[in-house]
Amino acid sequence: MIRHRLRRALHCVGFVLALGVLAAGEARAELKIGFIDSDRIFDQYAKTKEVQDAFNREVQDLANSAREMKTEIDDLQRKLDSQGPMLSETKREEQSKTLQDKISAYEAFVQKNWGPSGEVSRLNEQFLRPILDRVSKIVTSIGQDEGFSLILDAADGNIVFGDRTLDLTDRVLGALRDEDAGVQPAGRKGLNTGGSSTGQ
Repeated sequence: MIRHRLRRALHCVGFVLALGVLAAGEARAELKIGFIDSDRIFDQYAKTKEVQDAFNREVQDLANSAREMKTEIDDLQRKLDSQGPMLSETKREEQSKTLQDKISAYEAFVQKNWGPSGEVSRLNEQFLRPILDRVSKIVTSIGQDEGFSLILDAADGNIVFGDRTLDLTDRVLGALRDEDAGVQPAGRKGLNTGGSSTGQ
């Protein structure tokens, strides 16, 4: 889940930069284009693995709780199926109501945690947002400082072919690692590990 959020958020950066150029009314004979691969950033940046592991631990706790609730429901259902014919109608209705209450509680728990605005979504945002903000800031800074008209994300499937000299992924990874190490470059232009060229 985190990976998909990273991809969706990052591939918008290029379009934002392009819209900024158009909104400013700049007519350019040449477009400077670059791209990143957010999947590769996700795979190769150590902090994303730390974030993924922390996220997985939180979700696993919720999954364990859901599994316990489901096991209790299954046990009650089996008990009711096997003993039901021997129970009085009152007792059978009482156990059926207990079972239905537990099913309702289980469904509410699943919806609360895995629904569209549930706890898992909130955790995903909480863990991912700091990295997304940093990557977006780096990409935007490279785009603005170096006059890129467009920076795309290869991971979203819109780039069928791209000259490797246009790939800014290593520069973004390098900038993230430099920030983690406390290295503050004078400007993004100094991060010359490849990836700037002029497109059509």
